[in-house]
Amino acid sequence: MSHFIIKILPIFLASGLSTFGQGNRADVDLALDSVVLRPGERQLFLDDFILGDLNGATRVIHQPRKHGTEPVLRADLPTDGNAIQLRDAPSWDEQEQVWKLWYMRFGDDGNGAGGSGYARSKDGLVWEKPVLGLVESHGNRKNNLIMVQGDSKAFTQHVIIDPRAPAERRYKGMIGPRGRQPIVSADGFTFTRLKVPVIPSQDESHLNWDESTGRFIFTVKHGGPFGRSVYLSLSEDFEHWTKPELIYHADARDQELGADYIREVQANPRLWRPTVNRPDEYNVEIYNMAVFRYEGLYIGLPTYFESSGRIPPPRGNQDGVNSPKLAASRDLRAWTRVGDRSHFIPISETGPGVLDTGQILVGSHPIRRGDELWFYYSGIDVRHRPNVPRVIDEYRGAIYLAKLRVDGFVSLSAGEKAGYVDTRPVVLEGKRLFVNATAAGELRAEITGPDGRTVLPGWGAGQCVPVTGDQVRAELTWPGKDLAELSGQRVRVRFHLKNADLYSFWLEP
Repeated sequence: MSHFIIKILPIFLASGLSTFGQGNRADVDLALDSVVLRPGERQLFLDDFILGDLNGATRVIHQPRKHGTEPVLRADLPTDGNAIQLRDAPSWDEQEQVWKLWYMRFGDDGNGAGGSGYARSKDGLVWEKPVLGLVESHGNRKNNLIMVQGDSKAFTQHVIIDPRAPAERRYKGMIGPRGRQPIVSADGFTFTRLKVPVIPSQDESHLNWDESTGRFIFTVKHGGPFGRSVYLSLSEDFEHWTKPELIYHADARDQELGADYIREVQANPRLWRPTVNRPDEYNVEIYNMAVFRYEGLYIGLPTYFESSGRIPPPRGNQDGVNSPKLAASRDLRAWTRVGDRSHFIPISETGPGVLDTGQILVGSHPIRRGDELWFYYSGIDVRHRPNVPRVIDEYRGAIYLAKLRVDGFVSLSAGEKAGYVDTRPVVLEGKRLFVNATAAGELRAEITGPDGRTVLPGWGAGQCVPVTGDQVRAELTWPGKDLAELSGQRVRVRFHLKNADLYSFWLEP
């Protein structure tokens, strides 16, 4: 698995922490400056929320491993055209025991005309496109196109399964090339518009459900500082939506890094190079951003559009590279750019049949398969191909897959020279302590008082049974001690690392 490393900064946020959301989460007692660790919720290290003192530790950002060079879903039907794309993750249908995916198509009968295509899979790897017989295209109905009643050419942007909803609204989606109109369906194939106002948006958006707060999260594109930016709209009933508010945009540092990156791409013969290269027009914008709840925080995958210059008329727009980076938030408004702003899923090197060489547009959230997180994404070969007759002929695109260790976004790491990291003061509400870690050497833990200076008797690192090897769920134990005896006390947990990486920790009853 590829990764890059940055030094972790010992920043400890002692006050002003948001308590947005009341679901299964780590609660903050601001008066005592401690975090209540409730059973089941994992603590990750994308931000400094849980961190206390550090010594000899680095933060390692891990990139998902691409599932080979072949896409898992190609544009292989006449109605698919040259490219298919997604913005949603596959949805698991518990009733049918199958993964379902709705994708946007860019075919020769119009830009998404006739709705999205539908595919299904038992394992998430081998997909089929069943004939639905709903929409006429190329003189027949033998295709997998879904439809919206009263509009056979509706541009369907999103479809997800809502298992809590009444049967007639079990499938929810959005349509519209500009602005988004909520739609619902009983079968996922024939949709009805809801008679509600359109949500203002440009041509990009992501839709997710946040179980912890009981709200739909919808991120849309509008203008902002430096150009394209991300706005947030929320809803509890899929009908009433908050006014989109700006939550994420490029900044001056992004402009510097973007210019460096475009120069690197242009200089690398193994990468696709934008056809337009005008250094005086280099610019970075945020093309879109998937936002999803993961354990106790929100993770964002902002797509950075690193522009290499304006495309000449009559085409217009900009050339450049699209790919996601990694961000984190506790309240959906204030975002931490994780690591050194490196690309989370970078474009691939060119090669026969490889299509994710110019743009990578990730789905709304990863799905968990065993001990892995699977990220589905749209891979497009170029941003701009000159001297072609139509815009939809400019590029080729397919749907790809990348895999990451569960909780594997970030680890705290130490090498041969041992290091440690401890938490801020916490209150333990659980009887067993677990870690997700890899240790060619070992990982141990100790528990101290809230000041971090005094190790509690019997809870030292020397008494802790070491964790070794690669373990996504390893219990830390101290022979003769029971974690329940510390319930309700303010303590710190200090992890000692030697040739080891710690991805997450959590309590269980």
